[in-house]
Amino acid sequence: MKKVLLGLLILATTLVTLPMLFADSQKGTVIVHFKAWDGNYENLGNWGWGGFDSKSTYTGLDDFGAYFEFNDIAVGGENPMGFIAVRYKEGSPDWDNGKLTDDILIDPSVVKADETVHIYVFQGTQKSSEENPRYFVADNSKYNLLVVYFDPSGSYEENLGIHNWGGWTEEATTWNEPLKVFSTGGETTAGVAVKVAMLHANQNEGSVPDAGFLVYFGDGDNSKKTGDVKLRSAIGEEAELGTTGMAYIVSKGNGYTAGDNVFYGKDGYDQFVDEAFSFKLMPYKQNTNTGQGEGTFAVRPTNIIVKTSALVTNPYAAAETEADQTAALETVKGWFKLTVKGTSTVIPIERVDFALRNETISDFVIVLSDANKLDNTKSYILSFDNDSVDAEIELALDKEKPVISFPILGEDRIIEVAWGKEFDFNLFPLFEAVDDRDGNLTNRVYVPAGEKSKLNTAVEGDYEIMLRVEDTWGNVSEEIFIFRVTKNVK
Repeated sequence: MKKVLLGLLILATTLVTLPMLFADSQKGTVIVHFKAWDGNYENLGNWGWGGFDSKSTYTGLDDFGAYFEFNDIAVGGENPMGFIAVRYKEGSPDWDNGKLTDDILIDPSVVKADETVHIYVFQGTQKSSEENPRYFVADNSKYNLLVVYFDPSGSYEENLGIHNWGGWTEEATTWNEPLKVFSTGGETTAGVAVKVAMLHANQNEGSVPDAGFLVYFGDGDNSKKTGDVKLRSAIGEEAELGTTGMAYIVSKGNGYTAGDNVFYGKDGYDQFVDEAFSFKLMPYKQNTNTGQGEGTFAVRPTNIIVKTSALVTNPYAAAETEADQTAALETVKGWFKLTVKGTSTVIPIERVDFALRNETISDFVIVLSDANKLDNTKSYILSFDNDSVDAEIELALDKEKPVISFPILGEDRIIEVAWGKEFDFNLFPLFEAVDDRDGNLTNRVYVPAGEKSKLNTAVEGDYEIMLRVEDTWGNVSEEIFIFRVTKNVK
């Protein structure tokens, strides 16, 4: 009897042990995708441990950057897998000049049996920590969106997060209570932190859900950093489960929802880099939705609107005494220099207006005196230099005439008037005048005195009538229409 029991015990022990032995032998594949901010992957390799081997060169390149494939990684490991992105020199890691990350410690639980798991890592200077693991894992059973959010000033609100909707695996509970998804994913070469989040969305009836979010810090509309950011804009509507899209966002300050600070995918990254990492004075452009001017331009001869590509520290916000505040105003004024193009002639600046209490600023108004107003027959160079960053731009002046149009007149612009009768002012044509800077100038249109202002209904003939309008810059537009006095009005 004892022998039978012993046999059963051995058999039971064997049956219990075999699955455990089988589980220990399970393997998975891990692909680490690495992003260098400048896109330079020459001589890039890695230093690995804890299941990752070291490679003197990356496995390949994809839309994100360089990637490293690690095969046959044991499932259920106890120690973290280690990864350092480093350039190799003469066959060895260049620890002095080629290190692009510190120790990235990846939890072994990410390894899945017979699956390929994708992990995303960014260039940076610090090690993994509990608060900032510095790696981001895609879920093969979900749609994934890797979100990179960068504030050039390095000032991130404590309550920064997202408000989201439409099918994410985790959603914010209510407005003004942001879902805090961001952690520090890396640093720029200048040492400024970059925030990153990996979002996951469920399949919706076999297709990509119409999931979206906006970045804000939970203090109403003025705390918004973006308009709507869309999953489908990153991966399309027919993507397979497990797909990872990219959304790159540059902060342009509070209450900003225009949408031109959000970029998607590989092509969008190039635009992101230009916006995020190169300081410049933003060029003039006209908003296609509002018709208003944006960027850096002279809105009138004594006022210049300035928009920088990145936020800069505001010295006035930290000034405590009146003397310090006065000095801060002079400091900001000294950041700007206006010269006549091709000469050494400097145009004096009377003052510079900006948001005094904001810790960081990117919008300014340069005010000139009437004696130093701009001349749109000349060209000017505006320079910026605050000892940290510098840039210059040729100032966009208003050299375009307003446009006068007649919405309901025919191409010949002829209006018939009855001969011998008192003129009916209801015959005067409907007109409109619009300027690219001043907007609607219809109320400034007039008929200048002279031969093209006269009409005699007692004499048959064609009478040319001139309309004239002048914008703020002195650009003049004139248009002609005809009153035809006739006995045979059609």
